[in-house]
Amino acid sequence: DQVLDQVAESFRERMAPILPPVWESEIEDLRIDLRTWIRGASQEPDGWVPVHFGYAFGPAGGEDRDPDSTPGEAVILDGIRLRGIVDLVERHPSHRVLRITDHKTGKAREPVPQSVGQGETLQPLLYSLVAQELLGETVVGGRLHYCTQRGNFRIHRIRLDREGRNRIGEVLETIDQAVGQGFLPAAPREESCATCDYRAVCGPYEELRAGLKESRPLEPLVQLRKLP
Repeated sequence: DQVLDQVAESFRERMAPILPPVWESEIEDLRIDLRTWIRGASQEPDGWVPVHFGYAFGPAGGEDRDPDSTPGEAVILDGIRLRGIVDLVERHPSHRVLRITDHKTGKAREPVPQSVGQGETLQPLLYSLVAQELLGETVVGGRLHYCTQRGNFRIHRIRLDREGRNRIGEVLETIDQAVGQGFLPAAPREESCATCDYRAVCGPYEELRAGLKESRPLEPLVQLRKLP
């Protein structure tokens, strides 16, 4: 509570909110999120111990990155180069394996992703492969932790097993082929434009335009979107 109050006050001075009651309401919502998140983490029964927070690989993260972060990119699956930040890495003290967690502040995805979520949920498996490569320990998989009231504090677990490896490989191969061919058309899935951050760029009718085009060249993307 003290840390939240200090941070909120510093932002209040910089942002000078026009409607103080709205500001206070949002801060109290954030307080509920933090308390619920911390209470849940402290009561987890499975014994995982945090070992890295904000573990960055590549030029990312800034001064808040984990001190054990690596400045170089991660290279996985025979040449795929990645950079980013893993929110949380934990180790199980008895099994001596790792798991990663990616925290989300939005709503939980439906349907629940089992591996790559139609090609749109890649961080659990990609970050698991990164952690295994850079930290040199077995990683059992990743979690999506929707750690706010908006996400209902749900946790989705995705295992880094043979099936997971195969599916993330399919996704990366599809992307690699599209880039290699220079074939990157706008092809939004159904109703995705309504929540896309780039709607101001494309306009509201990109889904309609895409539906009028020849669909055969998009077959690899169609197949990718069938992956759970």
